[in-house]
Amino acid sequence: SAAVAFMSYNMMENLLKPDFFNTPNDPVKTIMSSVISVTLPKTINNELTKPVNFTFRHLKEFDPNGSLSCVYWNISEWIEDGCSVLKTNSSHTVCSCDHLSTFALMQISSRPPK
Repeated sequence: SAAVAFMSYNMMENLLKPDFFNTPNDPVKTIMSSVISVTLPKTINNELTKPVNFTFRHLKEFDPNGSLSCVYWNISEWIEDGCSVLKTNSSHTVCSCDHLSTFALMQISSRPPK
């Protein structure tokens, strides 16, 4: 048997804002969900034989001109590798990832012309 731990961090999206790492020419990145961590206790290898799927509730209204990405935190940045969007609607998005980590849903939009 196995146990999986899911932890949701209240307001963590405010501490790990992508704006802290953007330059003026980068697209606008907005955290659209709570930040969660998923772990298997007593394991050191976080690669999975089957992907894990989880559903994020949108904290903000989705920009129809933007795109959604399932991301994980890697030391100092949000990365998409190994994660994908399975389905989305106006209020929720289902993500699928092939590893365990700290995850969030990110919207990427173009900066308005100056």
